[in-house]
Amino acid sequence: MKLKAVYKSSLGLAISAVLAGVIATPAMAGSLASNTALEPASIGFATQNGGTTGGAKASSKNIYTVKNISQFKSALKANKGQPRIIQVKGIIDVSGGKAYSSFNDQKKRSQLYIPSNTTIIGITSNSGFKKGSLIIKSVSNVIVRNLYVESPVDVAPHFEKGDGWNAEWDGMNIIKSKNVWVDHMTFDDGSFTDSQYKTKNGWPYVQHDGELDIKHGSDFVTVSYSIFKNHNKTMLIGHSASNSKEDKGHLRITLADNMFHKIEQRTPRVRFGKVHSYNNVFKGNAKANEYAFKAGYGLGQQGSIRSENNVYGITKLKTLCKFVDVKKNNSSLVDSGSLYNGKTVSLSKCAPSSNVGWSVPYSYTLHKAKNMEAYLKKHAGNGKLSL
Repeated sequence: MKLKAVYKSSLGLAISAVLAGVIATPAMAGSLASNTALEPASIGFATQNGGTTGGAKASSKNIYTVKNISQFKSALKANKGQPRIIQVKGIIDVSGGKAYSSFNDQKKRSQLYIPSNTTIIGITSNSGFKKGSLIIKSVSNVIVRNLYVESPVDVAPHFEKGDGWNAEWDGMNIIKSKNVWVDHMTFDDGSFTDSQYKTKNGWPYVQHDGELDIKHGSDFVTVSYSIFKNHNKTMLIGHSASNSKEDKGHLRITLADNMFHKIEQRTPRVRFGKVHSYNNVFKGNAKANEYAFKAGYGLGQQGSIRSENNVYGITKLKTLCKFVDVKKNNSSLVDSGSLYNGKTVSLSKCAPSSNVGWSVPYSYTLHKAKNMEAYLKKHAGNGKLSL
């Protein structure tokens, strides 16, 4: 039996993503028929530097269907160095049903390291992970698609004087890696929301970190057709303001056709990166009781964003420029073709400079902003691929 995932945009953006292969049951299933995996067609910066194909060259013995954490970890480790396709069926509890007892226990058991030349794809309408982190570190050529990722809950946050409690674990972390395509994903706080935080030593006992962080010199990354929702510090691009040696000249990131809903901030926050953000929808309420909108784009040290045809649907926001959080005056943002609460706007005036100093090196299709919200409600997030 073959797995075939084909997606075509009803608005004229044709993204063919064909992934054909044999389904193994379960991981380590042994001999299979020959694999006819075709090269998926990524978009954005992931098409550069030779492109991003994930596990397209996997042999039949390296195609797995997994249903639990034991099978998933086995599929990650098998036949080291060889391309692989891991097909996820249902929601996998990374903890294996055993609660984390400490920081060290959570660090040891909750982080899932993805090797190079790998495709991980959900094959049911609701496949994904909870109580864990997908770590793409010091690798290249990785595709992650059609999965739900529930934000991990830090069982032992650390306290920083003047800053309160801070959590450690992200839903997905891309570190020192190149050519990564994250597509049709849903990132969500899920069953444990910020309203459930307790207060400790006078500070909220924060147990969520980011939903998706991209840092430490990572490059040629595309995040497309994904949903980010119910979260505070959503996406960080660039590790720190002092990390120029590692990050400068890298962090070329595309954010295309994504929906950010009930997000407080960092969509994304950028240091040193060159971010192309287009056809995205941002929905929120600045006065909401939970996940009240604070800021969208965060402009940090030498961060630059080229924004096109985005929808900023934020209610009760005092001014348009509250969407932009300027952290450093050496940052830049140019915005065109966008809508703010139904009116044509440009966020360019909200940044220290509109001269981003770089151009987009790939072809792409812009859609009318007024159509994007209805369109993405139908097509973005996990479970929306036709399998």
